[in-house]
Amino acid sequence: MLLSVLRSFIKAEENMDKQKIDKKRKQDLGLWLCFLLMFAAALVMTKVEIGKEYTDFRTHSRWAVGEPLEPKFNKFYSYPVWHFCVKAINWLFPIGREWSAALVTACFLGAAGILLYLFVKKEMEGSWSVWKCTILTICLLFVTALYMPWFNQEIYLGQSSPTIWHNPTNLAVKPVALLCFLCFLELYREWNKVQIGLLVKTSLLLLLSCFIKPSFIQGFLPAAALFLLLELFPNRGRTFGFSLNAALMFVPSGIYFIVQYLLMFGVEENRKIGIRPFEVMKLDSPNPLISILIGIAFPLFVLVALGAKKVFSDKPLWLAVLFYVISLLEFILFIEETEPASGNFEWCMQLAMFVLFVMTALRFYQHSWEKTWIRAAGNLLFLYHVISGVWYYIWILIFSSWQC
Repeated sequence: MLLSVLRSFIKAEENMDKQKIDKKRKQDLGLWLCFLLMFAAALVMTKVEIGKEYTDFRTHSRWAVGEPLEPKFNKFYSYPVWHFCVKAINWLFPIGREWSAALVTACFLGAAGILLYLFVKKEMEGSWSVWKCTILTICLLFVTALYMPWFNQEIYLGQSSPTIWHNPTNLAVKPVALLCFLCFLELYREWNKVQIGLLVKTSLLLLLSCFIKPSFIQGFLPAAALFLLLELFPNRGRTFGFSLNAALMFVPSGIYFIVQYLLMFGVEENRKIGIRPFEVMKLDSPNPLISILIGIAFPLFVLVALGAKKVFSDKPLWLAVLFYVISLLEFILFIEETEPASGNFEWCMQLAMFVLFVMTALRFYQHSWEKTWIRAAGNLLFLYHVISGVWYYIWILIFSSWQC
């Protein structure tokens, strides 16, 4: 009898181990699927983009391997990470400039797929299967503004997008931007503790984001500052110590951001920033306000459905909202006088839109909606964004001779 009980115990242990192994395999499969799909999507798109007559990829990749360009492109010296990676791959392997650029971009976007999948899985732990987490991750990496050809023939121009395919440095900074955002949330979650290690790591990541592309820090730094300022009131000033630590954390990236600004808009440069509300948006949109609404239709629906009280009390979601609002205001107000059509203040807003979509999608699917019409409407809106994003990818890849 004792032997029988022992055998049963051993068998139960083996079954538990097998279940753990099966679960781990499924999780790894979801992670690898997100990585490989985004890697392949970026690899193919980059190769196609470089082959077009004029694209950001063509210009950036030529500068990366040392081909002569106009002096105005010397600004790349201030954020050279993507370019140095391309140069290194091009030097190490005989695959040429175009494939080197495609490979580097694919690795960065693949990394974004991995990070987002791990975050989604962590947030939905216990309530969602690996496959649902994988599908949501992939959808969030393809969503774009609602495509309404009767309003504007251009899918991207005018509306902007949380998912772009035509700018190498913006794609490269995406995983780092997401990681910085998540690290800041982790720090604030335990604001009453001094987490020196995480503070230093986050500070270095913020600095790295500047070296890849300064756009993220351009919007996230003021958003984080406003967030911490507002948090002083409900916490009765108890978060002041954390705010000081956070300020120190932003010092290296803040200083380098100023250096980048002086390099690009200094006295010797023929570039100037002006304030003209909606001027840039009007270049591509028949109605900027409608373009903003169809760009964030799903996030806006979720925020309204949740209500102001729940949004403000949900600190990760509230920070995402502030990040988007600050970035949107920068895009609405500022213009480069010497290059008005460039829309360079839009890059930050695109990263903020991505973060906003991520946080609102998670909160929408975590919430138990009593009214079924809210869940149905939200699902349809999100699906519309995803279908628009998939069509946007196909359109650039096959039908468009232009980069976006």
